[in-house]
Amino acid sequence: MTEMKTIDVKGVEEWREYDFDGRVYRIEKPVTVQFYSGSTTHRVTDFDGVVHCVPAPGHAGCVLRWKGAVIA
Repeated sequence: MTEMKTIDVKGVEEWREYDFDGRVYRIEKPVTVQFYSGSTTHRVTDFDGVVHCVPAPGHAGCVLRWKGAVIA
């Protein structure tokens, strides 16, 4: 199995939103984004320690938006 990659977004992103053709899922204060290369989902851990498993952008009609710098 390949290694899960982790990107630290704490203090970089204020929020991130996943838009599924008008159905929006918003995560406030994301801290990390974790994923396996080529996978169809990824995990976002927020400031409160809640882990959100969401489709990767482009899968299940998902479009990703965020407020903050582009770091990866």
